[in-house]
Amino acid sequence: MSNDNVISFSDYLKKKEIKIHIDEQYFDALSEDIKNRPELIAWFNFQNFFNKHKLFLHNLYSLNRQNRNPNSGYFVSFSAEEFILNKNKIVEANEWLERQTILIDAKNATFKEMAKQLYGTSPKNIMEAWNMFQDTLLKSNNVIVISNISQSKIPSGKSDYVRYLIKINDNARIKGVNSKSDILFIDSASFLERSWDSIGPYINVCI
Repeated sequence: MSNDNVISFSDYLKKKEIKIHIDEQYFDALSEDIKNRPELIAWFNFQNFFNKHKLFLHNLYSLNRQNRNPNSGYFVSFSAEEFILNKNKIVEANEWLERQTILIDAKNATFKEMAKQLYGTSPKNIMEAWNMFQDTLLKSNNVIVISNISQSKIPSGKSDYVRYLIKINDNARIKGVNSKSDILFIDSASFLERSWDSIGPYINVCI
């Protein structure tokens, strides 16, 4: 494999003209071969255990404020306990980041019932349900968290619904609307695998 396109992190920052302020000793430590710095692995394991959701969401939200094409977050869950853990950790992380969380449990719910959980009132039809999601995403800085959409009562094309929800913010930026909201999904690895061709380009995955 060729290394011709590999550049150092510092060269990348210079190329991107990214200005950062960082402790020199910390930067030197990161520049060294990680195999020779076992304490970095210990630090990573500590952060991954205690602060994974905070670090992941802080990075996702920061990138979404900078980029024209924002992504959503996808939290892979392998059991009912992990669904609950991810949900609780997301709420905790959003509180730390001073973001308001709106939780939607899509399990056994129609799309209109999901919109009711979001908005507090029942939509008259599917179009009104979509308008509720669009209104919340484009006019607030809230974080919508949808869990179990793979087990919803949406009759078909569940991955298409996920993609259309993500694209609300994505398309808004293209039209010059600077949306400040974010949308996250908590769901299974199998749904992610089945839906990858549809939603893969629009998500950051947290496992």
